[in-house]
Amino acid sequence: MAPTRASTPPPSRSSKFGHPPVGPASSTTGTRQNAFNGTSNVIMGSGHTIVPPSPGVPLSGFQALTMSAAPKRDPPSRRNKNQAKDNVRTGAGVKKQVKKKSDGTMAKVVDAALNERIGTSGQALQKPFRFMDLPGELRNEVYMHTHGRPKQALLVYRPRIASLRPRTRLDRGRTLASDLASQEQDEEISSADNKSGRPSKSKAKTELRETNRPFWGLTQVCRQLRIEYRPIYMAKQEIGMDLTEMVDYLQTFYPTAADVVSQLAPPGERQNDAPFVGNLTIAVGDKANDLERAVDGIEVFPLLDIWSNSLKIEAGFGRYLKANYVPETDGEAKDLYRLFGRRVLKNRSCSGMNNLWRSILRSRSLASVRIHRKPAPNAAASAPAMAVVGTQLLVPAAAKPYVHIVFKADAAEPWMTEFESVVPKTPNNWLAERGFGAMEYFEVKVGVEQDASN
Repeated sequence: MAPTRASTPPPSRSSKFGHPPVGPASSTTGTRQNAFNGTSNVIMGSGHTIVPPSPGVPLSGFQALTMSAAPKRDPPSRRNKNQAKDNVRTGAGVKKQVKKKSDGTMAKVVDAALNERIGTSGQALQKPFRFMDLPGELRNEVYMHTHGRPKQALLVYRPRIASLRPRTRLDRGRTLASDLASQEQDEEISSADNKSGRPSKSKAKTELRETNRPFWGLTQVCRQLRIEYRPIYMAKQEIGMDLTEMVDYLQTFYPTAADVVSQLAPPGERQNDAPFVGNLTIAVGDKANDLERAVDGIEVFPLLDIWSNSLKIEAGFGRYLKANYVPETDGEAKDLYRLFGRRVLKNRSCSGMNNLWRSILRSRSLASVRIHRKPAPNAAASAPAMAVVGTQLLVPAAAKPYVHIVFKADAAEPWMTEFESVVPKTPNNWLAERGFGAMEYFEVKVGVEQDASN
């Protein structure tokens, strides 16, 4: 599902992905198309929602820490085509064209003009400087420049298992699906150019592909640089993850969120929200996995809690890429946006946020919100819920997927007495008033947390 949505901040024009946005109640509208792939697990669409309005939190002050700049990397060497039958290829697998050796005249002219203008030598220009000695305003300009032309619009959250070794170089040496597609295209081009009609031999790629995260290292240099740059990086860089990995991701990258949010003042007395930023796309598979089939379902309250009480977090749901996907008929993905207080409209834009549901989230009245995509059949179901197969025994009918909203005991309404209470429909429809009316795929159950002794 990739609805058009309002966003705070507006989605980047260079982004290749799309969902309805997270931001204040009144915000600009933008579109974004999302996609990511794991073993062909491409997230193709998500819709962000709008975050409740909240004041900005300034970054901490700049301290005069110093560091040595990393040495410049030499550009990859280029060999002549006639040298030892070279097999050098570009990253796409296309054979390099032979270029005439430059005599360096133009470079000398540029160096001379530059030296004359600023009064320094080329050797001095290449001398490392201490980045942390720059004024904070200039460092901010450098940070914002890193997102002018992002290399990768969506990163996939895949936690490592039993390894603490950095593997960036290893990952860059692995073959991706895009590499295979490029190799096939190169072979077609090579075959078309092969006048002899004989199939050309494939040549091994000798260069590592360019990293998709060229500026991620700024978060790993030192503590001060991480404090300054990480909020910008987290706000701009979209992260994709499976629905079942969402809580694990939040606990890893927002480890203090639960404590910080719990210390916030009530909405009417609050001066500032939690200083968290982010940009999340949550992928929902076509079939429920073992975790989603569990009795407890999938807990999503940590996401709703940090999202609704933070400075600026965008979040939306998406699907893994598949052929002939029709988002307009995807009731499951559209219903999930109700958790953000939004309805996906026919034109795939998002409605305004439901004020009653917004108040519930902002006042932290909930104890749990769980998604049951594939609930187990109830063996003790009553006769109307059973299906008769010939003269055989009654078979429990398949239970309908549902979202279970559980209130804290001190925030529960009088009718909330059970873990699954009967939701009143008169004189007013409680669910419809809070944005959960006319659901297409999920049922909604409401209750109150129970004492462990019961």
